[in-house]
Amino acid sequence: MTISHFKNIIISSLVVLAIFQTSLIWFQDTEGDFLSVFAIGRQQEVGGEFRRSFALPMRIVTGDGSHNFRTMYIGMSDNNNVAREFCDGVILAALSGDEMPRRGSPGFADMLRGDIIIYEYAFEMPTDEFMRALGLRPGALGMTIERFNMIVFSAVYNSGVSVYFHNRNTDVWAGYFVSDAELSRKFSEIVQVESGASHTSINFASSFLIGIDENPYNNLFIPVWNEQGHRYFVGEVRPAHFDPAVGAVMQTIRENIMSFFDTPAVIYDVPTVGGFAWADESTIVRHFANNVLQYISYSRDLRNSEFLDDFARALDFIAEKDLLMTNDFYLSGFRENNNERVFYFEYILEGLPVIFSDALRNSISEHTTSAITVRFRDGNLVNYTRLAYTFAASSENTEIANRDLPLYILNSGLDLESLESITLAFVAPILDLADVSAMNLWVDFRMQGGISAMESLSIDMDM
Repeated sequence: MTISHFKNIIISSLVVLAIFQTSLIWFQDTEGDFLSVFAIGRQQEVGGEFRRSFALPMRIVTGDGSHNFRTMYIGMSDNNNVAREFCDGVILAALSGDEMPRRGSPGFADMLRGDIIIYEYAFEMPTDEFMRALGLRPGALGMTIERFNMIVFSAVYNSGVSVYFHNRNTDVWAGYFVSDAELSRKFSEIVQVESGASHTSINFASSFLIGIDENPYNNLFIPVWNEQGHRYFVGEVRPAHFDPAVGAVMQTIRENIMSFFDTPAVIYDVPTVGGFAWADESTIVRHFANNVLQYISYSRDLRNSEFLDDFARALDFIAEKDLLMTNDFYLSGFRENNNERVFYFEYILEGLPVIFSDALRNSISEHTTSAITVRFRDGNLVNYTRLAYTFAASSENTEIANRDLPLYILNSGLDLESLESITLAFVAPILDLADVSAMNLWVDFRMQGGISAMESLSIDMDM
């Protein structure tokens, strides 16, 4: 036997062994357990958990058929959310098969009346990037619905779970059905648990189910409470660097921004008006008087990067460099323009978003429009800007929500066709370099064209 013939035998044996092992993975008896399929999907991930985070929804809404709904905003560090892990597994099971997506609208009215979980996104999620983030190759879904901003999960009793991708702006639907009786039972269990948990003790009502809007496909979730109102935590906000035990503001900020520099020993102070700034040969970090933190890098490498690679690097940069960061945040949008990519994030407190008062927006508009902005150019992270606030819930103080929002909507004359969202949120005020203030819950009614009107939950509360 020649050496080359012997090599061919070895290679052939290895190929057969590889095929056999692959068949054990893909054709194993899952015994109806979706977790086996989910594990397969997780093994396909490339680039780690940060890439997968791109697929996270802005918030998850759960309903148990009682007409009461719960909402939870999902942050980048929320890795232990049971509903999200379950639903991600259902998505992977649906998209890993050969089934073509179903076109056409589902019976959304009936879905709202039963056990339901909804993923809501703050922007139109690009379908192919969503699949890549989950470790899947783009396929038939992307050819059916190019972008979506909602995923609806609904259990079919003792049969399985339906998954529908929806774009509210274009009214396009793409659906799958994952057949598994045990899956539908687990779905109902998770809905019951999630619907029984509340971070604000405030329920949400469906605008369709309570009769405000006859079209279920225009459905919005409205905060509701009983006649006596519901108590909720008051939020506390302060500058990220604030330390009551330290009087030297400049020195405190300087110590906390050293992590942005590769060699802190060689940095120097930069003269600036209204704030502080430090630099080395390739980096400058500014902390403005309005508490906006800005990092600029002049270092450039010739590189080509994928979209999800830049997104993962943005999260990695925040986790590694910004020692002042303490609050969770969610992806609120992104922009691609030629050789530039920009990612926008907003803060979360107690499972609810933090939005800016009009006065705060005007104060920081010169530097940023979002809580966090990360900019890449030609694959290089060139700019990082953040509103350097720290948020916490004050357990010592509570407020009572007593505004009847459904009645307010009916009497306000709001054009429901133009009403895009109703957001329950903490509203952040303006702070100076060493200030502490309180935040209360407000409701933001956002109309088409970006017009919004914020309403206090307490009738006697002023902005």
